[in-house]
Amino acid sequence: MPLLSWNDDHAVGVPAMDDEHKRLYQAINELYAAVLEGEERGVTAHLLRQVVHCTRQHFSSEEGILAASHYPELPEHSVQHQQLLAQVEELLGRHEQDGLTLTSKSLSFLRYWFNAHIHEDDQLYGAWLDAHEVA
Repeated sequence: MPLLSWNDDHAVGVPAMDDEHKRLYQAINELYAAVLEGEERGVTAHLLRQVVHCTRQHFSSEEGILAASHYPELPEHSVQHQQLLAQVEELLGRHEQDGLTLTSKSLSFLRYWFNAHIHEDDQLYGAWLDAHEVA
C-alpha cells in the first residue's frame, strides 16, 4: 500500500504542477516501499535523495509560476516550502551521516505534510491562477 495516493481531489488545475505533484508522490512512494521491504541503506539513501531533488525542483518551479502571477500569498507559501525541505534534508542527513534507519513512522510526516499542503495551500493558488487566467 502506498504512503500517498493521488486522486483528482489533489489537482490544483495547473497541469504542470499537478504533474510535478504526481512525480513527488511517486518518488515518496518508491522510498516508502523500499523502507517497508527492508532495502539496504544505500538504496533508501538514494531514493531519499531523489525525494529531496524532486521537492527542490517542484518548489522552485511552483514559486516561479506564483511569482510571475504576483500571487499575494507567495511569501508565506515559500516559508512552508522551506520548512518542509529543511525537514526532508534533515532526515536525509540523519540517515546518511548519523545512521538513522528509516521506518514507516519516520516517513509518515510526508503523508501529512504533502496532503495537507496540497489540499489547503496549493488549492488556493490553483484558484488564484484560474481567476487570473494564468492556469
